[in-house]
Amino acid sequence: MKRLYLEFFLGLSGLFLLCVVAFASAVHTLAPDYEGEVEMGYVSGVVSILEDVKAQRGLSVADKLLTGFAKRNSLILTPMTWDDPALTANVVRKLQRDGVAYQRDNHFWLTYGDRQQVYYLAPDETASIWQHAETQLVILWLSFLFTFALYSALMIRLLARRFNQLERATLAFAEGDFHARASEHPRDRLGRLNLRFNHMADKIGALIASHKQLSNAIAHELRTPIFRVQCQLDLLETSDLSSQQQSYIAGIHDDMDELEALIEELLYYAKMERSSLSAGIMLSLKTVDVAELLDHTVSQCQKSLVTQPADGMVPSVNLTCPSPCLWVLDAHHISRAVSNLIRNASRYADSEITVTVERQAGALVIQIDDDGCGIPASERENVLQPFYRVNSARDRQSGGHGLGLSIVSQIVSLHRGQLVITDSESGGTRVIMTLPE
Repeated sequence: MKRLYLEFFLGLSGLFLLCVVAFASAVHTLAPDYEGEVEMGYVSGVVSILEDVKAQRGLSVADKLLTGFAKRNSLILTPMTWDDPALTANVVRKLQRDGVAYQRDNHFWLTYGDRQQVYYLAPDETASIWQHAETQLVILWLSFLFTFALYSALMIRLLARRFNQLERATLAFAEGDFHARASEHPRDRLGRLNLRFNHMADKIGALIASHKQLSNAIAHELRTPIFRVQCQLDLLETSDLSSQQQSYIAGIHDDMDELEALIEELLYYAKMERSSLSAGIMLSLKTVDVAELLDHTVSQCQKSLVTQPADGMVPSVNLTCPSPCLWVLDAHHISRAVSNLIRNASRYADSEITVTVERQAGALVIQIDDDGCGIPASERENVLQPFYRVNSARDRQSGGHGLGLSIVSQIVSLHRGQLVITDSESGGTRVIMTLPE
C-alpha cells in the first residue's frame, strides 16, 4: 500500500504541475500580460510625475523623489548607463520611446528628464514585504501538496479497505471455505473484480465438488466390480483347471492386486490434496518415539520386500536413529511417508537402503538414501508431481504408480516441513524430510 500511495500521490502532483505549466504557457502565448501592463501603467505614472517635478523644481528634487519612492516600496534603485550590457536593443528602444521598459514582475528600467541616466528598479529581497510574499507563495504550494497527500491517503484508505475485504475472502477460500465470497455491494467492490472473483470461486467450488464425487465413485463404484472379479477368481481356483490356466488366474490376481493398490493410492492422494485446503485429512499430532516408530516401519518394509517376487537381489534396509527420539508428529502419516520412500527406493537400489534420523536446531531430519541410478537434477522438482515419470531408468517397468513421492510431499507440507531430493553419497538418490518443532 505504501508504494501504491506514493504512485497515486506523485501521479496526482505531477498531473497538477503539468496542468499549471500548460495553463501558464497557453496564457503567455495566447493572451497579453495584463499584470505586466498594469505595472507598466503604474511606473509610467511615476515617470510622468518625475517629469513634472523635474520641470518645475529641478532634476535633483526629482531624483530625491525617485529615491524615496524606491525606499518606500522596498525596491533597489540602481543607476545605469546607456551602454550597459544589460540594456538590449529592444529595451533601449522602449526607453527612448516611453521612458519605461518592463522586464518581469516588479523589475523595470526607467529614465526621465534629459534622459542622460537610466535607472533599474528591482525588489529588495532582504525586505520583509518581499519575504512575506515569497512565504505566502511557498505556503500556497505546500497547501496544494498537503491537500494532494490527504486526498491520496483517503483514496488509498478506501481502496485498502476494499482490497482487504477481497483479500479476506480470497484467504478464506484458499483455506477451504468454499462458500466464501467477495461482497458485491457498491461501497465494497473494486470495479468488476469482486464479481469476477465470485464467478471464479463458483467454478472452483464446482470442480472440487466434482473431484469429491469422483473420489467417492472410485471408492465405491470401482471397488465393487473389483471385489466381484476377485471372488470369481477365487471360485475358479477351486475348479479343475490346467496348470496353464492356473498361471493365467495367478496373473489376473496380481493385476487385480495392483489395481487395488492404485485405487488406494489415488484415494489417499485425494484426501491429502484436500487436506491442503483444510477439507481432507486432519493430523493427529502426538509426542511419538520416532526410533520405535521407524524401527517398526522399516521392519515391515523389509518383510514386504522379501515376500515380493524380484528378479535380482532384495536390497537391505538399515535404520540409524538415536533412541529415544521424542517428537510431535502424526505417527500414521509419517510412517506412510517413510514406507513410500523405502518402497520407491527399493525399485532402484542395487543392494542397500539407509534410513537416518537426526535432530538439528529445532528440526527433525529423516533421510533416506539408496545406491541406485539416482534422479537427474533437472527432474527432482517434477517427480513430486502426481503420475510424473522420468524418461530414464525410472520408468513403468520399474513398477509404482507415480503417486508415492506426491503423497510424501503432501504429508511433509501438512507438517509444515520441507522435502528435498539430492544426490546420495552412495551414488543414488537421497530424500530429506525436515520436520520443524
